[in-house]
Amino acid sequence: MRRLSNCFLLTVVFVGLLLLTKCDSSSDPELTSSLSELKQDVVQYFTEVALGSENGNSSEIVRKWGTAMRIFVGGEDADPELLAVLEETITIINGLSTDGFEIDIVTDSIAANTYLYFGSRERYLDQFPNHEASLCGNLALFYIWWQSDRIFQAQIFINVETKTFTQQRSLILEEVTQSLGLGKDSLLYKESIFYETSVDGGFAQDFADIDLELIRLLYNPRMRVGLDRNEVVALLSIILLEEQENV
Repeated sequence: MRRLSNCFLLTVVFVGLLLLTKCDSSSDPELTSSLSELKQDVVQYFTEVALGSENGNSSEIVRKWGTAMRIFVGGEDADPELLAVLEETITIINGLSTDGFEIDIVTDSIAANTYLYFGSRERYLDQFPNHEASLCGNLALFYIWWQSDRIFQAQIFINVETKTFTQQRSLILEEVTQSLGLGKDSLLYKESIFYETSVDGGFAQDFADIDLELIRLLYNPRMRVGLDRNEVVALLSIILLEEQENV
C-alpha cells in the first residue's frame, strides 16, 4: 500500500471466526544456520512481510487463498497498458504457485471474488464512501477477507487519475501481491515491491528476486495457514535446506 501522508490505514478486514491451525514444529537455530546467507535472508523477509498486517490488529500468522482468485476489473476505463501490467503480474504469480492456486481475470462480476477498481479517488469514494478513512492520503489500497485463515475475497483500488504510469505499474504489482497474503511493507530491500518509507514510496517496476521467493514459498503446497513465526521459520528452513542440498 502506497501512501502520501501518515494516516491510519485499515488494510485488512476480518470476517468470521479464526480457527488457528498449528503444527508441532518449532524454530531450530541450527537448522536455519545451515542455510546459505541468501536463503536465511528469504526466511527473515518472509516473516517480516507475510505474517499479519500493517494495521487492524490481526494475529501474525500465515494466511493465503484457499480458492482461485478471480478478478473482475471495474471502475473507469483502464488504460490498455495497465491491463497489460495486470496480466503480466498474474502470469508471474501463477507461474510461481505450485499448490493449485491461480489467478484469473473474469468478465462476469458474479463469478468474481476480487474487485479491482481503476479510477479516481473521488469516483471510488462515490461507490465506497465507507472507505474514505482507509484511503486517507493513499495512491492505492487493498482489503482482504478470510475465514479460518483462508482468504476468500479481496478488493483493490488503484488511483490512475493524476499519477505517472511508472507509479501505476508499481501499485498494481504491490497491491495484487499483497492481496495474496503478503500484507506488510518493509524497509529491508529498496528494490522490493514491498519497500516504503514515510518519504520514499519505493515504486519498484519489477519483482525483486526475493519478492518472487516469497510468492513461491507462500503458495508452496507445504505452506499451511495458521502458522506462527517460529513454525514458519522451521518449515521454511526445512524446505529451503532440501532445495539447497538438491542443487
